[in-house]
Amino acid sequence: MKIILSNLEKNTNNIYIICRILIGLFFFVAGFNKLFHPVFQGYMLNTITTIGFPFPQFTANFTAFCECIFGLFLMLGLWTRISSVFLIIIILIALFTHDLSTIPKELIPVKPETGVYKMDPFTWLGYFLYLPQMLYLLFLLLFLFQGCTGFGIDTFRKTKSGNN
Repeated sequence: MKIILSNLEKNTNNIYIICRILIGLFFFVAGFNKLFHPVFQGYMLNTITTIGFPFPQFTANFTAFCECIFGLFLMLGLWTRISSVFLIIIILIALFTHDLSTIPKELIPVKPETGVYKMDPFTWLGYFLYLPQMLYLLFLLLFLFQGCTGFGIDTFRKTKSGNN
């Protein structure tokens, strides 16, 4: 058991790096698609317009650009904490303006004759925590507090400047 724990501890940095790169890749690809793919541009503009943000075309492009550029920075380990802050802001705005409305207000059972059930707070919390945005938020908070650990431009710059 000690050997297994020791091996897990040795690979903590590698797992952290993989998570940082994959979350960064997710945001980069999502932002890139919203910037350059006509279908995703339409989805983004429609969502922003429906929510009622001012200047929907600018807001959609600006948000997609931020997702793309800060996702790239996160992948590279460049300005990891700043990138995390911007992506956290994007996630929180999306969560409160759009994603919370996707949680059902009532539970419809398999057998309709049993009736509809009101959503109790515990079940609502289950739906809330099941949203993928919550996992992204958790990872981004980790990156915010941990910074760039292991492989990344921030680590390289810190090592080169002599700040360990």
